[in-house]
Amino acid sequence: MTAILEIENLQKRYGGITAVDGATFGIEEGSITGLIGPNGAGKTTTFNLISGFEEPDGGTVRFRGEDLQDLMEPSRDERVIWGGASAITAGTIGGIAGVAGLGLGTVGGLGTLAVGAGLGAGFYAGQERVRQAREGHTNSRPFMLARQGLVRTFQITRELTEMTVLENLMLAPQGQAGENLANTWLRRDLMASEEAEVRGQAREMLELLELDHVSDERAGNLSGGQRKLLELGRVLMIDPEVILLDEPVAGVNPSLTRKLMDRIETLRDEGYTFCIVEHDMEVIMNLSDTIVVMSEGDVLVEGDPEEIQEDEAVIDAYLGVD
Repeated sequence: MTAILEIENLQKRYGGITAVDGATFGIEEGSITGLIGPNGAGKTTTFNLISGFEEPDGGTVRFRGEDLQDLMEPSRDERVIWGGASAITAGTIGGIAGVAGLGLGTVGGLGTLAVGAGLGAGFYAGQERVRQAREGHTNSRPFMLARQGLVRTFQITRELTEMTVLENLMLAPQGQAGENLANTWLRRDLMASEEAEVRGQAREMLELLELDHVSDERAGNLSGGQRKLLELGRVLMIDPEVILLDEPVAGVNPSLTRKLMDRIETLRDEGYTFCIVEHDMEVIMNLSDTIVVMSEGDVLVEGDPEEIQEDEAVIDAYLGVD
């Protein structure tokens, strides 16, 4: 099988503390990889680095062979937006300067306006280039990874509590026409048609996760297990390739835990790739194709569940034996 995610010599320090110290492993496409280790092993930090939520101090993460730092670079659309924002700001600055310079006459005022506009545009367009050019600069823009198909959930779910369960799911798909202000005014039929399609997809997802009976309930009123299912559904609405799950069954009752595991296995069989951080060893051993064990910021051992359970180094790491 092919590694869809490649982690090589990953490093992260917080002051004098090294949280991740050269971790190297791969995640195969269409598999479930468990990431485990004793407390303080560096699992959560590694997970945050892989998902782009923290900036590495060294090493590389590649998604389908491309460096995550390249994937998180500003897109062409963003640069256009920055340019527009710079122009508006520059115009405002120049306008103020022009009004202040009217005593110099019309020509002098226009000249001051042009100088102000130039200064404003130069400052805003240049500051991002300066920031990216500094030594050791890294990007931390996880939303760019989500657009590429690499998404994650969180141990503490992050649902939009005042919106309904259905609305939470409908919000997830990217590139919706309603995100464009012009479409709101000029292409209302397109928006209505797209909203109906997304609503239908969201209802299908609710049925898949057996949450259809709470579709109109506020997300903040759901139980912990239901929130975990909702977060998984919201991720799936993006139609990703790789899903990173942070303790997906923590605080979930046994019935919902089994349901979550079944869904994950089914999705794996459909071609999705998972990496899971989980403390429940029964879950991780039954669910994972491959397990990566971390200790003291590095990979201790990697193998299938049977190998991991019998590995003396793993047993020693969990028991604290030297």
